[in-house]
Amino acid sequence: MGESGDPLAIDHAVLVLQVVAFGILFLVLKRYLFAPLMKIIAQREEEIARALEDGERARNELARIDEERAKALAQARDEGRELVRQAVQEGEEARQRILAEAREEARELRQRAQAAIEMDREAAALELRQQMVDLALLAAQKAVLGRLDPEVHRRAVDDFIGDLEQRS
Repeated sequence: MGESGDPLAIDHAVLVLQVVAFGILFLVLKRYLFAPLMKIIAQREEEIARALEDGERARNELARIDEERAKALAQARDEGRELVRQAVQEGEEARQRILAEAREEARELRQRAQAAIEMDREAAALELRQQMVDLALLAAQKAVLGRLDPEVHRRAVDDFIGDLEQRS
């Protein structure tokens, strides 16, 4: 309180003492509180910056990996399509080869069957000729041994025809 007793009066000695105390307090706080606090804040800012950089690198790496995955997937799809196309082509070639072999085998079977039929036909014709010769000789023998009248001839020819029909 001042000399005049005025409550609003300024005491210069107290004011100087308070300014000096505030300066000392400020220097102590600056050295022991603000400096370490500023270091901690700077470290935290560096950590956040590093985390952001790491996040950005990870995002870029993820984008690169995703792009590689998409390329690999597209390549695998293309390779799969090519494999399917090749398998279809090989299947078609195998089908054509099997059909050609089956046709060739059927042709060979048909030729063998025709040859066998032709041999059977020739054998049957040869046997029929032999039988006709035998029958003709038998008819001639009966005609020579028997009388030569028309009635005997007619019976011999009828017998000959009957024998032919029975043997056929």
